[in-house]
Amino acid sequence: MSHPEPALTTAGISSSPPPGTGGKLNWRHSLLGKVAVFMLLGVVFAYGVGAAAGLIMLERGSREQWRRQAEMNAQIASSTIRGIYTSVSVETDSSGQIVRLVTERPIGDEDSVLNTGFAPADVLALAGAQTRQNVWLFRFSGVDGFVAIADSLATARGSSLEYGEPEAMRPAALKDFFVGFARIGGEEHFVSSLPVVTPDGELLGAVVSSIGQTAELHRMRDSLVQNSLLALLAVLVATAVLVTALMRRLFRPVPVLIQALTRIAHNDTGAITPFRNRQDEIGRLAAAIETLREAVVEREHLRQVKEAAMHLEHMAHHDTLTGLPNRAFLNKALDKAMQLLPTGRQVNFMLFDLDRFKAVNDSFGHATGDALLVAVGNRITLLLGPEDIASRLGGDEFAIVQQVSRDAATEARRLAGRIVEEIGTPFAIEGRALSIGASVGIACAPADGNTSHDLLTNADVALYAAKDAGRGNFVFYRNGMTMRKGSARPGFSRRTGPSF
Repeated sequence: MSHPEPALTTAGISSSPPPGTGGKLNWRHSLLGKVAVFMLLGVVFAYGVGAAAGLIMLERGSREQWRRQAEMNAQIASSTIRGIYTSVSVETDSSGQIVRLVTERPIGDEDSVLNTGFAPADVLALAGAQTRQNVWLFRFSGVDGFVAIADSLATARGSSLEYGEPEAMRPAALKDFFVGFARIGGEEHFVSSLPVVTPDGELLGAVVSSIGQTAELHRMRDSLVQNSLLALLAVLVATAVLVTALMRRLFRPVPVLIQALTRIAHNDTGAITPFRNRQDEIGRLAAAIETLREAVVEREHLRQVKEAAMHLEHMAHHDTLTGLPNRAFLNKALDKAMQLLPTGRQVNFMLFDLDRFKAVNDSFGHATGDALLVAVGNRITLLLGPEDIASRLGGDEFAIVQQVSRDAATEARRLAGRIVEEIGTPFAIEGRALSIGASVGIACAPADGNTSHDLLTNADVALYAAKDAGRGNFVFYRNGMTMRKGSARPGFSRRTGPSF
């Protein structure tokens, strides 16, 4: 069997790029993509929770800010009124917040105007100038409820007052300080309402201070929310860009190192592993991959050296034409078989050459002769047992070492007969049917010799006897069998036997 010469290439360099390394992984399947998406989702979730909490806090903060502003406007209106109408006193709660105005007669009646020289609208205008919002003075009656008698803008006389909370409109609650939404003259405001009562607790009216119309307050709040959301969105985008850039910087070596490992797995070890100088886990991983690459290069080099040595060993012990073991291999195999004879092992040795081969070679050329020799080698190889050895000695001469399992003569006769039969069957070579034959000489060990030299000599003598008997047959060596004078074949000496 022929062995093709191995291709000796540069260690570890494949002729084509390994599969799976030419393209990048889809970002959804890459480690960088997964980590980046996880981080971005975390950032979005955190900002979403933060934005929701911020909106709730903003809503509560806006309400609280409106409440404080309304309470402050109530203080300003109360102070302005008491500064002019000195007969008015106040009631406060535990925190010092004015909750009622107390007077014996209604604020802004004719006596008050005559005594102070200020009409209610003028006093309210002074208060409105400080609060920068409208201030109303309401008169209360059990029939009409709260009716405006004056305001700082002089636009709402006769308007009614209705609190936005139904609980605040109960008779018992009308004497309490109120802060919240209220409808005045068809418009909704966020107001503070100071009840005006007599010392006996009779409700006379109310001083109402606005911090702005509800629609305007909501518009300002919505604008603030929108601006806050835009700011949050800008921060979110900036954070996402920063996180993505950071992830790319941190994980950029990972796909490169994965590709390096993939190349090593496909024996592409020509590229040195990058990132080995980093002083972190990536650097350690890169150094380990480089060590692996160097080990693979060394292993590949040793493998090629071993293959080259095996190839040289094969060439030294095998025939280059047929691929069969050569004369040197046969000598070693025969010597080994002789060493096992003392253990009871038996071995048959056969020499045979091809009848009419020279005529084929001379008629059709050496190329046809070589093809015929290869075909002969293939046929006899198919006839051998698992431990038998067929060898080409040179030219058209072949030898077989047959390991005997039971009876040497019977097994030799069977194999030799099949050799003669198979080689006698015509060969189809280059479109021609070529007929040749074989003559076989057989020597059995230890019966016909217990050394390689004796076995070779006796088998050659038997081969000559087979050819002398008419060719196309086989002959066993018998004691006393000799080669007639002048009958030595090429490569054979009467005194020393076959020259190996």
